[in-house]
Parts: sequence; C-alpha cells; structure tokens
Amino acid sequence: MTRCLEARPPRSRGAAAALACLLAACFAAACESAPASTPTPTPSQSPPVAALPRPAVAETSTPTGAAHASNPLGLPPYPSKLDPGRRVFTFSDRMLAGAKLGSTLVLYAATVVGFDGDDLIVEGKGGPSYKVHPGYVVPVPDAPRLRPHAPILTEWNSVMKHAVVTRFVKDKIEVRYTDMDPRTPLAQLKGVRFVVQTEGLAPGNFAAWKDGETWRHVLLVSRLGGPPAEAGAVLTSMPSSTARWFALGYGGAALLAEESALRPLPVKPQLKIGASVWAEWVGALRPAVVQSAEETGLYTVKFERAGRPATVGWGLLTPPLEP
Repeated sequence: MTRCLEARPPRSRGAAAALACLLAACFAAACESAPASTPTPTPSQSPPVAALPRPAVAETSTPTGAAHASNPLGLPPYPSKLDPGRRVFTFSDRMLAGAKLGSTLVLYAATVVGFDGDDLIVEGKGGPSYKVHPGYVVPVPDAPRLRPHAPILTEWNSVMKHAVVTRFVKDKIEVRYTDMDPRTPLAQLKGVRFVVQTEGLAPGNFAAWKDGETWRHVLLVSRLGGPPAEAGAVLTSMPSSTARWFALGYGGAALLAEESALRPLPVKPQLKIGASVWAEWVGALRPAVVQSAEETGLYTVKFERAGRPATVGWGLLTPPLEP
C-alpha cells in the first residue's frame, strides 16, 4: 500500500471523516496510475537533421520483401558474391535495429565472416558479429590499384568517407578528405579500406536526385531491381528503367529513389575558374560559380544570393544538369 493511504483521517467523525477518507483513496489511486515517462529515443530512432523538408519518398514508399532484423527496410533479394574475409562498408546492428525510411544511417567498416541463407554475417570493429542483407553493403576490393589524385572511398574513425590520394609516404597513403570540413588535415593511412571510385551510378558514389523541382544530393548504397548492368558499362540514369536505388539523403536519411530520376555526379570534376556549377548546400544542389581550385579535390565556390564563398570537394559539385 502506498504512503498516500497511510495518511490519518482527522479525529472528527461523521460526514467530515468519510469525506477525508474518500479524498485520500482518490489521491492514492492517482499516485498508482501515474504513467511512466517516455524513454529517450536511441540514435537509430531519432529523425535526421531536416533543414530541408524530408522527401516524400522517404516516408511513403513501400518496400518490397520481408522486413526483419537484417533487413529492416524490406529490400528485395540482392545478389551477393562476397567471400568470407571480404571487407565492406555497412551499417551497425544498432542502427539497423528499428530502422525505417527516413532514419539516420551511417556506413562503417566491417568484414564478412560468413553467410546465413541470403544474409551476410559481418563483424564490425570491436563488436560481435551480426546478420545483414547484402543491399545494405558497399563492397571493398581486396587489392585496389591506387594512384595519386585518384578519388577514393576510405575510412575516418571506421566511418566511410570520400577522399583523394595526394601521395605515397613509405608504407602509408596520404589522403585529403573531400566530404568533411576543408580544414581537416591530410591523413596518412595504413591498413584501412580503399575503393577507387569510377564514374556513373555506383555504390558509394554521390548522385543528384530530382525530387519535384529540387535536385537533392544523395549517397548511393545499392541498386534494386531492373535489368542487370552490362559488365564494364558506366551506369547512368535510364528513363525507362524499373530499377530503384537505396540511398542516403541529407543527414543520412534512408530513402528509395527511382533510377530514372537520378543523375551521376562527376567523381573527379574538371572545372575552370568562373564556371557555373551546382554545388551541395544543406542537402540540395544550388547554383554557384567556381572562384578557385586551391587544393587537390577541393574547389571554392560562391553561391547565388549567399554570403561568403564556400569550399566544397569532389562529388559535391557538378556542371548544371539537364532537366
């Protein structure tokens, strides 16, 4: 019995005492039925940063396939030819737990250790192994051929990042990150993952997605459905394509985009000072003018109707796109 019921009634008898008892009982019931406080959402449940309205497809598209712990978005079957020991970028089990379209997702370094049916069993850094659908994975080649000034995917604190090779220093590879704060110093890496980027729509590449009247900047993860691409072909958007792409938008928001609405962004743009471009700003591509090319992999641009010039990296700007 709660302390609310232990309160003594007044010594007076009769109606006053009965009324006091009734009030005490009601107060005790209220104490016992008070609702518990709502738990704080985990990072995987928190909505992404949304300076721009979240695309409608991020909330209304209906996935196909069985949704479970390894495939929370219900992606369709996805062919996989990855052997145990293959290095990949994928999402942590904590992020996959309860993920849905619009959830914030981040690609981390991991290693394939086995299979369970159509699922991969992967192991992240310092964590237990877990199952993941192949559609949530960006494969990493075993022995990529790296050259100076090559655009690449690599790591920063185990998180997948875009960069450019600047030089080779003994047994290390020096890179400049192109999708981080431009003041980030050069990094000398050893024993991490590298993927040499190729032009076109490819896992790990940035792309432009036509969402109504807005061109949004997205990160491609996997191609879903549609006819298989020919070997060696540079995949660009196809107006008649039935394929869709699982991608990440602004703030890492998970979304599905029709391939016909996608345009590849150049992985190594060749731009002249004074050129008109579209550059990424708060998740969208906006008109700008190139002011300088200061460092390998970086450009300085001035946005229309904006203040100070901004420094953006490869994959974050493109010549103006056709409708």
